[in-house]
Amino acid sequence: MKLVGTIYAIIYLFLCVVMFTLPNFSHPDYSIIENSLSELGAQNTPGNWLMNLVFFLLAIVVVLLGTKKLKRFWFPLYLLYFFAFCLFFTGIFQHAPIAQVSFSMPEHITHAVFSSLTGIVFCVFCASLIPFVKRRMEKATAVLMCALAIGFSLLMFQFSEYKGVFHRLLFLFAFAWILYALVTFKLIHPKVGKPL
Repeated sequence: MKLVGTIYAIIYLFLCVVMFTLPNFSHPDYSIIENSLSELGAQNTPGNWLMNLVFFLLAIVVVLLGTKKLKRFWFPLYLLYFFAFCLFFTGIFQHAPIAQVSFSMPEHITHAVFSSLTGIVFCVFCASLIPFVKRRMEKATAVLMCALAIGFSLLMFQFSEYKGVFHRLLFLFAFAWILYALVTFKLIHPKVGKPL
């Protein structure tokens, strides 16, 4: 668990570096405040491969850490697998570029579907942990993270001029919470009746 947790933490730091430094090497019109991480990894965009690599790495390490922690809890584990699957494919199918260049609309639409599914499944995953969590504080953080994910998503639609800020906050909170939850939560299996 320690090794996988350490790898996760390193990839999380890589996410932080990329989301805040890659805009300097992306399209000149890209704005950290206005544009999402998906637009950083968009089609025909300079350095897009780096943002998409982050999506791939996060998906892989979530699967590894989740498998270690949740192997006895099939429902949240399969939800986490589906979350990682959707996240992976948000990098395979890329967003439309902000530049006025040619791009594939079907690919953009597919990206939007996987991106939306990623958020929805993440919220369901947060809720799915609650029945298996022992401590009230842990239950509260799962509810809070679910509320934050929904809130940031709604804010991105309501205040699109700050989409980049809300998207970054969503990623920072969500992936930090996944690490926290999978490393520290005490889970109780209903059939065993004791912490695992």
